[in-house]
Amino acid sequence: MKKKILITAFEPFAGRRRNASLDVMALLRAASFKNCRLFKAKLPVSGKAVGGKIRGLLSKLKPDFAVSLGLAAGEAAVRIERFALNVQDYALKDNAGYKPKGRLICAGGPAAYLVNSRPVRLAAAVKKAGVPARVSNHAGTYVCNHLMYEAMSAIAEGGLKTKFAFIHLPLSAEMAALEKPAQAVPPSLPLRELAKAVEAAIRALTQK
Repeated sequence: MKKKILITAFEPFAGRRRNASLDVMALLRAASFKNCRLFKAKLPVSGKAVGGKIRGLLSKLKPDFAVSLGLAAGEAAVRIERFALNVQDYALKDNAGYKPKGRLICAGGPAAYLVNSRPVRLAAAVKKAGVPARVSNHAGTYVCNHLMYEAMSAIAEGGLKTKFAFIHLPLSAEMAALEKPAQAVPPSLPLRELAKAVEAAIRALTQK
């Protein structure tokens, strides 16, 4: 039986017209992963909506593996996240206009969730593919962290066997080319390199 892989990516936000996570997801093909079925979902950059979305997807699909992609503008390398924190503390409004300060994602919930995948292994696979990568100890306090916390909470509470990973991507070179002319251009990597990195991480995730 083929293994099920759920891939999620975010819509554009913060005034940008593109999101590297969404562009990378569009390039991923099931044929790149041995004996696997690929499911893709675009998620809203909304703290109030993203939890229900990811919980619904995990409950419905019960995937063997789930990989969520997010954008980390200003980052120079692919970032494999290790912890999700039980906090909402947004530096900018999300796409629904929500901007919480120091609120809990889940009152009474764990202070943090450790992903049930192997970030060091995934980062090593990305670097072996020729793309810079590092392990990050937490995913910040914006919607990416919110999604990650809700995903791990759903897996724990639902008794799911899903192995979950969160991957933060730098800007793609194609996105960097669209930055405002008067601003310093943030670090970036070509879109195809980002896709290669994610493919390598997913293959590492699905291996025993």
